[in-house]
Amino acid sequence: MKRFIFIILLCIAVSSVKAQTNGESKISFATTIGTGLSMSTPSSTPFTWQVLGYYKLTDRWSAGAGTGLSFYEKTLIPVYGNIRFQIGRERKFTPYVESAVGYAFAPSGNTNGGFFMNQSVGIQYPLKNKMKLQLAVGYELQELERLKKHTDSFFLKEFEEKLSHHSISFKIGLKF
Repeated sequence: MKRFIFIILLCIAVSSVKAQTNGESKISFATTIGTGLSMSTPSSTPFTWQVLGYYKLTDRWSAGAGTGLSFYEKTLIPVYGNIRFQIGRERKFTPYVESAVGYAFAPSGNTNGGFFMNQSVGIQYPLKNKMKLQLAVGYELQELERLKKHTDSFFLKEFEEKLSHHSISFKIGLKF
C-alpha cells in the first residue's frame, strides 16, 4: 500500500511541474491505452494504460518517467524510465522510436512484480491546442512471479510460478 501511495504522489508531483523557455515548454505529458498479441505460454492478452512525463533534451530527444496499470492475469503497476527519439523534423505525420525500461509492482497478494520493458515505433499527428495523437506498435516484456495452489483429494500443493509475458503491443494516446 505504501508503494501505491508513493506512485500516486509521484504522478501528482510530475503533473504539477512547469518549465518554460522562450514561450516553449520543455515538459510534456502523454497518456496511452493499449493491448497486445501474446507470444508466450501461458498466453495472456494484456491491456495497458500509461501516463508519461517527458523533458525535452533537444529538438528530437526527450527523456522522462512513466507509470500506469497493466492487466495480465494479475494487475501490475509499472514504474519506468523512458527515452524518445523523433525521426526527422516536425511535420504532419512525425515518426518516432521509444524505449521504456523499469519494474512493475503487484498490488495483490501472492504475486510479485518484475522487470518491465517496452520498445516501440510510432507516428504522431498534430491536433488542436498543441495536442498530438500517437499510434505505436512495439514489443513488450513483463516478468512476474505468482504463488499457485493445487488441491486434490490427497494433497495441497503450493509452488512459485515465474512468468515472462512477451507480446506485440499496440498503443494509441495523446501527447500534450
